[in-house]
Amino acid sequence: MPDRDHRVEQASQQSRETRDASLHALHVLEFALAAPAPRRERTWLHRVTTALDALAVALGRQIHAEDESLGLLSEIALCEPRYAAQIARLRQEQLDLSIAVASLREQIEPHPELPIDTADVRDRLASITRRYRQHRARESDLVYEALGFELDAEPGLS
Repeated sequence: MPDRDHRVEQASQQSRETRDASLHALHVLEFALAAPAPRRERTWLHRVTTALDALAVALGRQIHAEDESLGLLSEIALCEPRYAAQIARLRQEQLDLSIAVASLREQIEPHPELPIDTADVRDRLASITRRYRQHRARESDLVYEALGFELDAEPGLS
């Protein structure tokens, strides 16, 4: 099984990298959301939309990486078919999250003639960040259950 172990190790490393990138993008978004907005709503919104765009790109890369035949979830599905239904749900969650990010980005597109409701933007984005973290936890749980290592830990430290 050395070939399988090598494929799983490669897939887990790629998964760690894309997950780290999307988590970093989420942290940048949360930082932008927490910035003061009064009397600088346009600047605030620009920072938020830029961070939201970065999160969309990171999630897209993560989805694309998992869609490849070498993705970690694909490897788990291949090696442990009993997890196929959970993996399908996780993939759908990722896609739904990506769609929610894109939809919200369109909805908060700045319009000079319209006032910006920063509290509403923060509330709506809080829902997305909560969904992202829940998805991430479910994905980590599945990997740990199926393969016995922590996806968010450094390789070899689980």
